[in-house]
Amino acid sequence: MQHFMALMTGTVVGDVLYGIYFTLFLTSTGLTCRRVTGNKSGSIYRSAAFISSLILFATVTSTCILDTVRIVQGFLLFEAGPVAFFADDSQPTAVAVNICTLASGFINDFIMIYRLYIVWGREKLIIVLPVLAAFGFTGCAAVLIFDIKKLENIAPIVSLTGLILTLATNIYCTVAISWKIYTITKACMPTGGTNLRDLIAMFVESSALYTSWALFYGITHQINDTSQLFAVATLPPIAGIANALLQARIGMGTSVEYTTPPSQPLHFRTRTATGQVTLDDDLEFEGSLV
Repeated sequence: MQHFMALMTGTVVGDVLYGIYFTLFLTSTGLTCRRVTGNKSGSIYRSAAFISSLILFATVTSTCILDTVRIVQGFLLFEAGPVAFFADDSQPTAVAVNICTLASGFINDFIMIYRLYIVWGREKLIIVLPVLAAFGFTGCAAVLIFDIKKLENIAPIVSLTGLILTLATNIYCTVAISWKIYTITKACMPTGGTNLRDLIAMFVESSALYTSWALFYGITHQINDTSQLFAVATLPPIAGIANALLQARIGMGTSVEYTTPPSQPLHFRTRTATGQVTLDDDLEFEGSLV
């Protein structure tokens, strides 16, 4: 019964979160389209981010629709009752939900890695480890989806390995992106900037929201707590919300991005012999900051 209640709670909360995500997606997409229309040159970065956000929207929406269909099936169509229905992971709709959830996780990993690549100035070496981890996660997901009946004995090991790999990817990218933004904002402060804005930038740019939720799921899954069902049911819309917030920053032109827009005056911090922080004269800095 606890299994059933946790799953139902996750489904209901997931639908609410999807409503929030849907609104954010429409807003961020409108901002991005308006910005691209105003800038005919565009860029590969914006195209990749926009396309990935569309694919993520499709997978998250599919998950939400399938969850609703499963509720109808479990409560109205399944003769053995909803508890037995939702406990049966071999149901076609259950398999479809798992596929969409894993697909959302893969797309989110791709977005995280690409953000890391962009924020670090397209440095390829920084993304080697997360790319390898993402490939490993994809392999584990494929095994779980297509060969689960043949590999029942090692399925828990494969599942744990995939979970560790995707968590490693998200934590690595979150820490690396946050550190890069921190070093930029520590060295230079935009005129009229605030520390709160810097913190929000790091939180959104690094998708810390999704990483925190994925970590929550990973811990509950490892200790076999029923709350893992709630966590996994709400994970796709959380991924969507994190991505939509990032897309909104890109659409508003406030995202950390290695482009060459008109320069902006920045104050650089210096420290006096007494330890007191002062500000130098305005200097010109090429590139866009948060």
